[in-house]
Amino acid sequence: MRLRPTLFSLAVLILGLAATAMAQDEGIPKLTGTWEATGYHMHDQKNGFSHANEKATMVIAEQQDRVFHGDVRWSGKFTGKDTFSGVIDKNNADFYLAGHSDGLRLGRLEGPDKLVFYFLAPGGTNPRAGYVEYRRVK
Repeated sequence: MRLRPTLFSLAVLILGLAATAMAQDEGIPKLTGTWEATGYHMHDQKNGFSHANEKATMVIAEQQDRVFHGDVRWSGKFTGKDTFSGVIDKNNADFYLAGHSDGLRLGRLEGPDKLVFYFLAPGGTNPRAGYVEYRRVK
């Protein structure tokens, strides 16, 4: 009866794969909540460098698995808002945001309540690049 050892081995393999998949899902960071900017620096074609007196708040409204959405608002020298859709990389540290009306953001988690993203808006009427550091509001 070689069938029993084969079935047992197959069952062990399936359980091992399922446990690995569940462990990977547990590692996905939860980003929902409000995040406030703690550091900022940007350059744009029209206005040059900016880094002082700027405020930004990002709200991640909903997350399902690695995919999330929300909005970011900024004020100071310039005021604006953009909604976005995002995804967390499989390495559970990097993430990517696509602005619904403006730019692309590439980010990295620097702890459970700290992140940084790099903003790129090529072409158009005011191309720009910069970064913003955020801390989660508790």
